[in-house]
Amino acid sequence: MTKLEPRASWVVAGRGAGHEDGEWVSPSSERRLASIDVVALLGLVVLLAFLWGRGRHVWFWLDEGISVGISSHPLTQIPELLRQDGSPPLYYLLLHGWMSVVGISEAATHVLSLLFALATVPTALWAGWSLFGRRAGWMAATLVAISPFVGSYANETRMYTLVALLGLVATATFLHAFVFRHRRHLPAFAVSLTLLLYTHNWALFLTLGAGIALLGCIVLAPRQARGGILFDGILAFGGAAVMYAPWVPSLAYQLAHTGAPFTLRPTLLIVRNDLIQLLGGPEAVIVLGLGSGVAFMTILRRPWSPRAVAVLAAMVIAGAAVIAGWALSRQNSVWVYRYLAVVIGPLLLLLAAGLAEGGRTAVAALGLAVLLVGPIAVKGQPFEKSNVKEVTTRLGPALRPGDLVITDFGRVPLLAHYLPVGLRYAETTGAVSDARSSDQRDATKRLDEGRPEVTLRSSLDAVSSDGHVLVVCSAGTLPLDATPFLRLIKERCDEALAIPASDGRFRLEATVAAPPYGSNSPVNGYLFTRL
Repeated sequence: MTKLEPRASWVVAGRGAGHEDGEWVSPSSERRLASIDVVALLGLVVLLAFLWGRGRHVWFWLDEGISVGISSHPLTQIPELLRQDGSPPLYYLLLHGWMSVVGISEAATHVLSLLFALATVPTALWAGWSLFGRRAGWMAATLVAISPFVGSYANETRMYTLVALLGLVATATFLHAFVFRHRRHLPAFAVSLTLLLYTHNWALFLTLGAGIALLGCIVLAPRQARGGILFDGILAFGGAAVMYAPWVPSLAYQLAHTGAPFTLRPTLLIVRNDLIQLLGGPEAVIVLGLGSGVAFMTILRRPWSPRAVAVLAAMVIAGAAVIAGWALSRQNSVWVYRYLAVVIGPLLLLLAAGLAEGGRTAVAALGLAVLLVGPIAVKGQPFEKSNVKEVTTRLGPALRPGDLVITDFGRVPLLAHYLPVGLRYAETTGAVSDARSSDQRDATKRLDEGRPEVTLRSSLDAVSSDGHVLVVCSAGTLPLDATPFLRLIKERCDEALAIPASDGRFRLEATVAAPPYGSNSPVNGYLFTRL
């Protein structure tokens, strides 16, 4: 009979920072489990690279045109250009370096977002495992893998998968540092929070949530530990503040000049629906809620335990960020569904912690969620975001250097990406000097005061004989809930279109209407020739 190894030489399988119970296994079994984990993780990432990557050829829409346009400038110019756009610089700097290596096509730039999305999977595995145990790690990785939000923005030349990745890292390192008191995670928290702040302005809301959670950690900690937690908080948050300070003047300028009310002030109903959609829809929320709800109650029965404090802290981080975003949006209309990327990390980590304690019921619930919202279908039709590429492909060959392109607010960088070089561009507010950037400063005032018959007259007069004017405007009618700002954009573009259409010096040569299959932001194109 083989003698068993002494218990002291055995280890707890998958024991995380806050895991209070565990299954004792031998070191050889632990190594075997680790090998299985590595193979499973690689298999999952490869599968997701295929599933998410199917949409990498989808055509750009307006915001992606801005991303590529701004990132096409020299590195030293990007921060200054973003003062008039409204975003922090990190993603644009990374995209600049990426495009210099792989190119500026849809597929090339989408792959960068895909890589951030894929990196979120092993990061979620590490976060859940290190905090709550092996099962929680795999629950977190699976939740990221089936997230419709992550899968959708894996094919978007925007910063949202990077935001999700950094938000997850910042939350996990916060819990390690301030709940489980692993001080080695303090630098990682400060750096990840700073990078998040340099990626999206809604990171300020997550920072607020983390600050409130820090106060809660101090209050719930034993009296003798409170001073140390406060000192570490000052170090970490202070370090992040020092690193972020160089961008604060630009942020202040953006807040004063670049707010464009594209969305309505959010009601609580809108907030609720967006959060439900963030987690995969009503069915997924019900299934995951049932699978983790009982476990949460069990965890919180011991409110002073590190595990319960970690759950509460994650709730506070996500909840305070959402509430802050909603409250500010009630005044400035800055609520946009995709900005919730900043809280998807803490939310999925929170769900994973609950599911890990739910036993077979939780495993069954997660399996059902995989069937309901798994990434079986992704954006694959090239026109699904916008038909601008189709319009430019059909009308662009007729244009020659010096011809004029007129479009509505913010669409110039997208058109310039697809059209030939050497053209002149104008928005309804007037001529555009840099076709690769979008000047959103005081947009409402400029649109309200600028009349196309005045702002565009000199540009139209400069069109040479036999030259062309291409007018591209949003197609169809706006929905009933469109904001006054969006209505103003469309009204001004319709006014701009009426100028060459009624001017005897120009003749309409060709029209490309938005096709019946539709897209999220359809446009019509009108090509005029000067007689």
